[in-house]
Amino acid sequence: MRFITVETERSGDVVINPANITSISKSEERNVMLSLGGYEVVYTKFTDVASAVDYIQRASSVSLGAPNLNGKHIPGGV
Repeated sequence: MRFITVETERSGDVVINPANITSISKSEERNVMLSLGGYEVVYTKFTDVASAVDYIQRASSVSLGAPNLNGKHIPGGV
């Protein structure tokens, strides 16, 4: 599973799974919003859909932590 960081218009950074994005569109305030299925929407600081799509495709993945090779948990992980 891949996660990326997206800067929101209202509440700072969020980490999302881009596979959950169901649509990308302009909001009435002219910023781009990402629909994540159901009623969940992320209002971003992107100003056009093309830039949002480009970023989502090329953004670096965020690591949420995982067990290391010795079976110990890495701090900050889930």
